[in-house]
Amino acid sequence: MKLGFFGGSFNPPTVAHYSLVKQAIEEYDFDKVYFVPVNNLYSKDNLISIDDRIHMLELLCQENNKMLVSRLEKENNVAFKAIDIFRLIKKVYQGNEIVFFMGEDNFCRMPQWKDYDELKKYNYIVFQRCDNSEKKIFQKNVIYMKNNESMKISSTIIRNRLKNGEPIKGLVNDNIEKYIIEKRLYLKEVI
Repeated sequence: MKLGFFGGSFNPPTVAHYSLVKQAIEEYDFDKVYFVPVNNLYSKDNLISIDDRIHMLELLCQENNKMLVSRLEKENNVAFKAIDIFRLIKKVYQGNEIVFFMGEDNFCRMPQWKDYDELKKYNYIVFQRCDNSEKKIFQKNVIYMKNNESMKISSTIIRNRLKNGEPIKGLVNDNIEKYIIEKRLYLKEVI
């Protein structure tokens, strides 16, 4: 099977995340793509519980049966570096063709990551963020994919809109929006 793995905080997952993965599934014939949310040990401001992020990803994946949510980081509960989770995925899903998905911003930082020479050996789909692509750090095993819908949506934009009391309609799917509002996620606490 051809499997994709898209790691990130997904804080929250957006319609852009969905659109990019759907496009990759269709263009490159993936059997399944797994969203791999970072666990609670990941150091990032405003990172909500992995349980909430997994639930929102499950809501997102309801729209496409080729999209699934991996719980590898939650189950192992260690501070993974990219290479560590890549090795674990390779071990757990051995015998399958594995491709890692990543945004261009993260991909361009990869030379500073742990075990960079080993990271270069994996296969990637890199989501380009704009037409003026940042430098391509290596070409082998990499497909640079532009988003057909040219979405300029990020989780940061959504969190900021929520904090400012602005609507997020159309930036996340309807079920995720409902979940965020019901759980009062990302809202500035009133004292």
